Amino acid sequence: MEKLHVERKTDSPEIIANAEEGYFEINGKSLPEDAVEFYKPLEKYVLSYINRPKQTTTINLKLEYLNSSSSKKLLDIIELFEKIQKQGYEIILNWYHHDDDQDMIDEGVEFAHMTSLKVNFISEQ
Repeated sequence: MEKLHVERKTDSPEIIANAEEGYFEINGKSLPEDAVEFYKPLEKYVLSYINRPKQTTTINLKLEYLNSSSSKKLLDIIELFEKIQKQGYEIILNWYHHDDDQDMIDEGVEFAHMTSLKVNFISEQ
C-alpha cells in the first residue's frame, strides 16, 4: 500500500499514513470547512489497512485544535482501529498536548472516554 500524505494547511492538519509501518499521524489544527470530505482519504486508507494490519499500529494525534465535526470524523476513524484491536492486534493511541493547553488536554480526556482504546497522554514542550 502506498503511503498517504496530506500537507498541513492553515485550517487543516498534516496527515501521514504508512500501512507498511503501521503508523498514522495527524498533526496541526483541524477545522476544515467540510471535515467529512477532508478526512475521506484517510478513512478510505484505514478501511483498506484494517484488512491487512500490522501486529502493532501506532496512531499519533498531535492536534493544536479541532472543531466538533473533526472530532466526530476522527472518532469514526478510531472506531475502525477498535475493530482490529478486538481481533488481537495492538493499537497504540497517543494524544500529544502542551502542559499549558488545558483545552486540548480536556479534549483528549473526552476523546478517551469515547473509545475503547487506551489513550496515552504525552506532554510536549
